[in-house]
Amino acid sequence: MQDKPQVCLGFDICYEWISLQFGVKEVGCLFFAEVGGGTYMQPLDGSSAVKVQVSAVENPEEASFFESYEAAHSMHDLSSLIAQKLGAKALPVRIDSQAKYGALSRGDGAIYLRFPHKGYREKIWDHAAGCIVVTEAGGVVTDAAGQPLDFSKGKHLDVDTGIIVSNQKLMPLLLNAVKESLKEKAPSS
Repeated sequence: MQDKPQVCLGFDICYEWISLQFGVKEVGCLFFAEVGGGTYMQPLDGSSAVKVQVSAVENPEEASFFESYEAAHSMHDLSSLIAQKLGAKALPVRIDSQAKYGALSRGDGAIYLRFPHKGYREKIWDHAAGCIVVTEAGGVVTDAAGQPLDFSKGKHLDVDTGIIVSNQKLMPLLLNAVKESLKEKAPSS
């Protein structure tokens, strides 16, 4: 018996503009995942679904990352500082919607950083499907403190500062860069 509700099934769609951004010649795709079943990408052109995996990048210098397109949705300056501390060389790919989760699940990027401005409360529907799509593809989704997202508390996520997503190898390095960056950005007492 499980202690609290959890996301067991997720669907995420990437339209043509997302797919073409990464040089993938397709009309778009649907990602679907079920706990214990992996993540699959179904191209919308009618071809067969394929199982996908997150990026296997281990070197932070080679890691590309996503963040929200709209500066109002995420603190780009904090994401930039985290990327700098991590040693990531690539510029951020800025996309809005859960398409970031789909793109991460198939290895189009290695990191997703989301640090909303103070006072914003994350909604579960903005992350639930994407979370299972990435985790079933071998990724890790946590809050800024490294805690799993808890979708059992109603329509809002009570997260510590932000949401970070990566593969298992990069996550410890990413968490350290996040911790250092948040400490540096914290107002002096």
